[in-house]
Amino acid sequence: MASSKRRRRVVVTAMGCLNAFGYGIERTWSALRQGHSAIAPITRFDVTEFRTKVAAEISEEQMLLLPLEHEVVHLSRNAQFSVAAAAELIHAQHWDHDWPRSAIGICLGSGLGGMYVSEEALAALQRTGPRGVSPLTVPYVDPNAIVSRVAAMWGLKGPQLTVSTACSSSAHAIGTAMDMIRSGRCDAVLTGGVEATMSPLIYSGFDRLRAMSTRNAMPDTACRPFSDDRDGFVMGEGAAMFLLEEASCALSRGARIYAELMGYGASGGAYHQVAPLPDGSDLVMAMRKALEDANIQPHEVDLINPHGTGTRLNDEAELRALRIVFQQALDEIFLTPTKQLTGHLLGASGALESLHVIKSIQESIITPRATFCFSLIAVPKGYICHCHMVEIQVVFQFWCCPAVSLAHVQRRVLSFATQV
Repeated sequence: MASSKRRRRVVVTAMGCLNAFGYGIERTWSALRQGHSAIAPITRFDVTEFRTKVAAEISEEQMLLLPLEHEVVHLSRNAQFSVAAAAELIHAQHWDHDWPRSAIGICLGSGLGGMYVSEEALAALQRTGPRGVSPLTVPYVDPNAIVSRVAAMWGLKGPQLTVSTACSSSAHAIGTAMDMIRSGRCDAVLTGGVEATMSPLIYSGFDRLRAMSTRNAMPDTACRPFSDDRDGFVMGEGAAMFLLEEASCALSRGARIYAELMGYGASGGAYHQVAPLPDGSDLVMAMRKALEDANIQPHEVDLINPHGTGTRLNDEAELRALRIVFQQALDEIFLTPTKQLTGHLLGASGALESLHVIKSIQESIITPRATFCFSLIAVPKGYICHCHMVEIQVVFQFWCCPAVSLAHVQRRVLSFATQV
C-alpha cells in the first residue's frame, strides 16, 4: 500500500506473554532490562546424546503456576501457552463486554504447531497400538489450535488465521493483522505468536542441523549474535500477544496506547530452506518495503532489533543487508538482539521481540547485552553493557527466511526475522 494514501492507523493497546523468564510482561521486561539470561541446562528430557544441552525452556514448575482453568490444563502445551498469553492481555485490558466480538479477529503465528503432539502420539501407537492414541491428537496437532482455543474461551468471532512461515511466522502474523485493520475488515485483532519447542524429536532435528550452540558449560553466554566466536543459536519457547486496534477506536474508548505500527514488508529468498541468501538481498527488499510503507527514512531509525540468531551464515547476511539499507546512518543506530537472552522462539520470536522493542519505546530504554565481548563488526555504535536511557523515536525489526520487517513508531524502532 502506498505510504501517501490515507489509511486507518494501527496501534498496540494491550500485551501478554509467557516465556522462560516466567509469566507476564513485567517479569520478562525486568529480566531484559537487567540483561539477565533465561538460558539454562535442559530439564524436560534426557540430553545425554545431544550435542547441545541448554535452552530457554518453560519449566514444569512455571506451568503449574499459570492461572489456567481446569479444562485448559488438559490442552496441548502450545495451546496452554496461547491461552495464558491471551489471558494476561485480556485481563489487563479490562475487556469491554459491549465491544462486538464479531469485529475482533485473531491472527497468530507458529512455525511448528503441535508437532510435538505427533511425537507423543507415535510413541503411544508403538507402545500400545491404536487404542493408546488420544482421540484429541488431530485437533491438538492442528496449527490452528492456538487460535481456536483463544477464540472459544473469549467468544471472538472475527476472522481467525494461523500463519506458519518458519521463524518469520509471528512477524508475518503481526503484519497481516495490521493489514486486516487497515483494510477495514476488523477494528481490532489479537495477534502474536506461540511456539512449544522442547521435545526430543524437535530438538534432535535442530541438533542434527548443527545450527545450535554447543557452549553447554556457559549457558548464560552461549548465544553470541554478531560475535566472531558465535557458534549457533539456543532454543527457546513461549508466546507473546498484542491487541492491535484502529487508532480512532482506541482513542475514543480511552485505551492506553503503547506504540503505533507504521510499516510492514516481506520478501522471499527463493534460495535455501534453512539458510539466508549470502548477499542479504531478500532482507534488503523486506526492510525497504517496511520503511516505504511506514514513510520513514533510514536515518530516522534510532534502534534496530535484528534477527540475531548467532549462526555464522545468518549474522553475516544480516549485517550485509543492514549496511546496504542504512549505509552510514547505521553507525548511529543501536542494535539490540533479543535471542541472546530469551533463546530463539522460532515462529514466536517475532512476537516476543516486538514486545521487547515496544517496552523499549515506552520507557526510552535500550536494554543491555549479556556479559561477553562482541566483535562489533560493521556496527560501530553497536551494543551496550548497561541499561541505557535514550529518546527512542523509530524502532525497526526484521526476521529472515522468509524475510519480514516491521516498523514501530511512537517514539520509533526497526526489527526483522529469518529462518535460523
